[in-house]
Amino acid sequence: MDLHSFDVHCLELLEKSPNKISRHCFRSAINHLQRAEKLFDIDNPMAAFRCYTAEEEAASGLMHCLKEGGYLNSSELKPQYHLHKSALIPFFSILCQFIEDSFRQYGIEIDLLMRESNARKYIALEVAMASSIGPVKFAPHPPFNFSFVHEGKSISYRQQIDKFVESKDAREIKDCLRQEANKRNKVLYATPQGFLASIEITPKFLPAYWRRVMAMLRAYLMIEPYKEPQPFVQDSLNAFLAMVISLKQEDLHEAV
Repeated sequence: MDLHSFDVHCLELLEKSPNKISRHCFRSAINHLQRAEKLFDIDNPMAAFRCYTAEEEAASGLMHCLKEGGYLNSSELKPQYHLHKSALIPFFSILCQFIEDSFRQYGIEIDLLMRESNARKYIALEVAMASSIGPVKFAPHPPFNFSFVHEGKSISYRQQIDKFVESKDAREIKDCLRQEANKRNKVLYATPQGFLASIEITPKFLPAYWRRVMAMLRAYLMIEPYKEPQPFVQDSLNAFLAMVISLKQEDLHEAV
């Protein structure tokens, strides 16, 4: 699998990161993807299973990172639960939809850049927007050192969650998450209808799982190096827990 140079730098940063369980999970995820590529022509159900496992390992790594960083409510995260692990990429999609709805349609662009300071590479988040004095760019440091607030409360992404559920033709978000978590079981276990001896996999399948894992790795590399909890990460964790386990939090906006 040919990776973009940005992703190659991310893998290099992962190798240099502290020797913790969060790092091990991400390295395991990369290993699963590399082995999946070798398996596709031999045993494509097991290749798919390794891709599913890679996503779950990356999700586990991000959850352990939040626990290691001492984020409030991170004890509620269950890296061993398939439902929690399978919920992260849908939540990333929901965040991306919020950015699209709230910023990009107004010409505000958000990008990730690889920067270097004192011979150390790091990922920077850069915001570009128009102003009365011309184009303006700024980059918060740490990269998630900001919050989105509406009427004095953090965003719950309720509107984007509803859009996501509608796109999946489901009744509620937990139905979507259970369906996502059940993918691996369909590969591993028989049903009353039989079992999967082979599955149809398009050329887009493996690159899609590389993108999922790399998206979570980028988030990890923007969180792990910083000792102090970052506001947007804490707010996102709170919204994620409200979505997955219905954790009640007074500072989350119920409608936005």
